[in-house]
Order: sequence, then C-alpha cells, then structure tokens
Amino acid sequence: MKKSFAALVIFIAVVAAYAPAARNGFVWDDTALVLRDPLIRSWRLIPEGFNHFLFVDATASDFYRPIQRLTYALEYGAFSFRPAAYHVTSVVLHSAAAIALLFFAEELLLACGIAARQRRWIAAIAALVWAIHPVQTAAVVYVSGRADPLAALFGFLGCYLMLRSRIAVPRRVIPWLLGSGIAFLLGALSKESGLIFPALAVVIALLLKDKKAVMKNVAVAAFVAAVYFSLRQAAEHHPSPPRFLISPLVSRPILMARALAEYAGLIVLPVNLHMDRQVDAQPTESTETNMNTFAAREMQTLLGVIILGGMIYWLWRERRHNSPVFKMLILAGIAYLPISGIVALNAPVAEHWIYVPTAFLFLAAGLAVVRLMETHPLPLTLVRGFSVGLACWMAFLAVRTCLRTLDWKDQRTFLERTIAAGGDSPRMLINLGGLELSEGKLDRAKAILNSALKKEPDQPLAVINLAVVALRQNDFKTSRQLAMRAREMPWVDAQAEELIAVLDSKEKGKTNPLQLRLAARTGPPNWNIEKRYVRFMNEMGATDAAISELQACLQTQWYRAESWELLGQLLTRIGLVNEAAIARGQAAAYDVHLTEHASVL
Repeated sequence: MKKSFAALVIFIAVVAAYAPAARNGFVWDDTALVLRDPLIRSWRLIPEGFNHFLFVDATASDFYRPIQRLTYALEYGAFSFRPAAYHVTSVVLHSAAAIALLFFAEELLLACGIAARQRRWIAAIAALVWAIHPVQTAAVVYVSGRADPLAALFGFLGCYLMLRSRIAVPRRVIPWLLGSGIAFLLGALSKESGLIFPALAVVIALLLKDKKAVMKNVAVAAFVAAVYFSLRQAAEHHPSPPRFLISPLVSRPILMARALAEYAGLIVLPVNLHMDRQVDAQPTESTETNMNTFAAREMQTLLGVIILGGMIYWLWRERRHNSPVFKMLILAGIAYLPISGIVALNAPVAEHWIYVPTAFLFLAAGLAVVRLMETHPLPLTLVRGFSVGLACWMAFLAVRTCLRTLDWKDQRTFLERTIAAGGDSPRMLINLGGLELSEGKLDRAKAILNSALKKEPDQPLAVINLAVVALRQNDFKTSRQLAMRAREMPWVDAQAEELIAVLDSKEKGKTNPLQLRLAARTGPPNWNIEKRYVRFMNEMGATDAAISELQACLQTQWYRAESWELLGQLLTRIGLVNEAAIARGQAAAYDVHLTEHASVL
C-alpha cells in the first residue's frame, strides 16, 4: 500500500466520521477562548498572543498555548464567529495529525527492522484506527480541545524528521534536525504535552542504540526547552486559583489504577463517552446508590492493578521475543506517564489525554498481531474471520465517532448529555446551573447548583451563582450571606464584591462607587467588572473620571478593541470628536469584525 493512498483513505475516513461536527456550535470553554478572547480579533495582535497565557477574560490558568490562539486568530479574521469554520479546521488538523503519524510510524518501523510490506500495512491500519477512534472526539469536535491535534501534528512531524536525519547524507543532517526542532517547538507551544515529543525522540534514539542520534536529539530537546521556557516565562501570567480538591499523595496509586482501568475500557469498547470522568469520588452519604458506586470503584481499582500487571508482563516478555513491540510499549508508557495520575492535574481522567499514548499502543498491537501470525500460522478461515472482526470493529469505531459528534451540538445538549452519561461532576452541574440562570429558569438553576454544592461543599462557583439566583428571586438576605461567603474564595472574590455592590443598590436605593471600585481592583484584571465600573461612573455623570479609569486600563491592556470603542463613546459625549475618532480607529484596528459581533460583546 502506497503512503499517498493510505493518507487519502485516512483523510476521507476522518472527514466522513466527523462530518456532523460542522453543524455544531461553540460550547463550554469555547466561549472564553473564541468568543471572549480579545487577542484573536486582529492579525496585528498575533505577536501579542505570545505574551499571554491562554485564558485572558476567564479564570486564570497555567496553560501557555500561543499556537492554539494563533489558529483562532486566523479563523476569526476569515470567518468571524461562524462555528462551522472552526470545526472544519479542527477536523482537518486531526486528519493531518493522523497522516503525520502514518509517515512517522512507517519510518519508525523501518528503523526497527520491519519488512516494507508489513510496516506499510501496520502503520496504515494503526493510524486509521487512531484517527477514527471515538476516544479522540473530545480533542476534535470540541473547538477548545484543538491543542491536542496541533501538538500531535507537530510532534509526530518532528519525530519523523528526526528519524530521517539518521539516514540523511551528512550535509543534510542539520536541516533535518533544525526542522525537527522547529516542529517540536511548535508542538510545545500548542500544548504543554507537546514537550513529551522531544523526550520521545531521545528515547527512540536510545532504543535504537544510536549514540550519535542520542546526542543530537538531546541538543534539539535543549533548544526546544530553552526557547519554550523563555517565551513562557516572559508572558503575562496571573497564577491560577488553588484547586478545590487535591487528592492526597497516599491515594495517588489508587487513582492511577482506576484511571488505567478507565482508559482501557474506553480504548477497547468506547460506548459510554463523556467529559469529566470521576474516579476519585467518595460516597458523601450512606445511600445504596452511593455505596454501590463506591464498590464499583473498588473493583475498578483491582482491575487497574491487574491491567498494570498484564502490561508489565507483556513488556517483559516482548523484550526477549519481539523487540519492536517492546519499543512501542516503552514509548506508549512514556507518553502516558504525565497523564497517568502520578501528578495532580485539573481532573483525574480525561478522554482526550490519551490522544498520543494510543498511537503507540495501536502500533504495538499491530506488531504483536503480525508476529503472532508469523510464529503461529492460522488456517485461512481464522485469518479471514479475524479480518472481518477487525473490519467490523473499525466500522463500529467510525459510527460511534459520528454519533459522538452530536453530543457537542450546543451548550445545553453537551451539558445534559454529559451529565446523563455519568459526567455529573460539580463542574458540569455548575455550567448547567449557569445556563438555566442565564435563561431565567431560577428554580431549576437553584436545584442544580445545590446539587453541585452537595457534591463539593464550598465550591466557589456554585456559591456565587446561588447568590445571583437568590438576588434575582429578591431574597436579598440569602444572597448577601452567600456573597459574603464567596468574598473569602479566591476564585470568585471579585464577583462577590460586585454582587455586594448590587445588593447595596437594591436594598439602599443607591450604588456605592467605592464598592464597585473595590470589585474592579480585587484579584487579576477583570474586564467585565471594569467595564461595569466605567459605565456606572459615566451614568452617574462622572464621565471625565470614567475616561481616566478607562485610559489607565488601556495602558496595560491596549489590545482590547471593546475598550477603545467604549472610550470613543465617552469622548464623543464630552465633545472631543477628534480624539473619539482616533479611539474608534484603534478599535477597528484591533478587531477586524468589530461591527459584526456587537451583540455578542
């Protein structure tokens, strides 16, 4: 099978499996990363995008992914907020990552001494299975999950170029290595997990016992690390608030075992797919349902230990009998280690985290099957039966992927289906409660938010949202109690101060400007609160003070088109027409579609 034909098959299969995604909208973090990020609004702001971490107008994070932001900037410039374009781009990037895996896998199998015909088929089938497997849907259908395909695309490309450098003529080794280093750097700037690929390149050279390649790859990895961390260190970053719940170190091995069992089930039979998978939940009360869930988790722990033991035995056995399989398992293990639970992450398990490890696992499985057939020849009937079974499994994967894309149709569909499938985590319940609140369904919002609070007491986002619900129900006493409680929580302290100002206005008939100023000065810069404060001063007749406040904000956040637009309005009000025109010109420069999405802002 020619690589060009295999690449075409993979591309067609990916497009067919993910075609329904083109009709989906923006969900969950897409609101923050696409609809609210001021740094994607103009090509002039692309360099500035490298000076900031990922979430600008949302809760601060530790994610530094400027290449992901760059793709949004290009799409925004061409398509504004049309979600279909963003989804098509994600599907194309995933297919490109699969094709990069195809080229890299065949080159790696060549380095491992696999015959030409075998390596072509193994690489093609492994890449195809990887491309259409429904466990990858969260990284493809979810626009904010695009960081995984980007990192994998550049990572696999970098590994391919690294392998090519081993067999290149001396005068072409440097260009191959330079290309590899650039690809690795782009992968790291797409997602933090992209840093694993330079390490994988070094391990591959070690497994191939190529000392010269080891030294070269170490130099490339050092180059990537130096540039990446220099850019990351210089970027503006507000530390993310402390996590609500962090599993104790002593329980980490238990969670690792459960995560391994969870991932194994998703790979073999990906039926129940959803975000926010919980393997660390403990029973909050002694009901029969909770105790049964806890018992199931204990069984999952045992299953994870058994699977780990089986993987270790497989690894030990293949070291002696099948070196290529041993190498693939080592690479899969290294790629899996960062997301295994050994370190605390923002969730215990996430489907899209095994995006890269599954690639090496499928290659290992393909090599093992080929070796088994070579050492234990099967009757033609069994070979045909196995081929039919494999084809049926792959067809099931494609259909399941196609159906899974429908779960991301819109925000309500995504949240309700996630919760119904078992992803009823506090985070999902809070998002659904917030959606009900935005639609004015106050009683339902209150019930959902209380459920979230029951699962995770003192959850800041649940507390502040419940305070807003109480305010809208004119229960000022409860709202104030909750707001005062939220005031001590780092995640929502600024919102709490703003809510207290609103409560004062409701109860006393006038707004305290000092309280609003305190809200605007609490925590990291919050444009939504700052904007309300500026507009309040303007409404109170202090337009000059509002302009001064806005100009001070623009000293550090000059890239906000909406700020310049608001400044233009205020300057017009006091008769400074020329200055207002300059401000509006700045707004247009920093948002190429400013007039088109005024209602979204």
